[in-house]
Formats: sequence, C-alpha cells, structure tokens
Amino acid sequence: MPKILDDAVESIMKKNPDMSKSSAYAIATKSLQKSGDLKEGSQEATKKGDRRGEMSKATRARTRARKYKIERKMGRKEERNTSGRN
Repeated sequence: MPKILDDAVESIMKKNPDMSKSSAYAIATKSLQKSGDLKEGSQEATKKGDRRGEMSKATRARTRARKYKIERKMGRKEERNTSGRN
C-alpha cells in the first residue's frame, strides 16, 4: 500500500477507534482518489501521491494551506466544493 494511504487509514482509525479497518480503507481510498493522490479505481499512488506520502503531516498541511492561499488571491475559492464543511 502507498504510504499516504496507510497514513490516512491510521488517522481515520485514530479518530474512530470502533470503525472497521476495511471501512477506513474505503473512506481513505475514495478521498485520496478524489484529491488526485491515488489513481481512479485503484489504490496505486500517482506521482503527487508518492511525493505527498513522503511528507510529514505538518508539511502536507503547509502545502495545502499555501495552495488555498494562492487560490483565494486568484479568486478561485468559489470553484472548490466546500459543502459539508463547518
């Protein structure tokens, strides 16, 4: 399994200890496929997924924040799907 997938499953299991491991893998896989870290329809990492899998959680958060900051400056915030977020 790609490191980024294992990290995501570990994080999901930490927040929901009573969840089954297969459910955590399903959630993590779908989420990472949607973000482009895994190839569609598989658990194989893309180049982006390999690169992000080698980063620490803090580094991934910083790069994500930097990306969103750039998008806000360009006025692209409305294009992102933020439904379901608090």
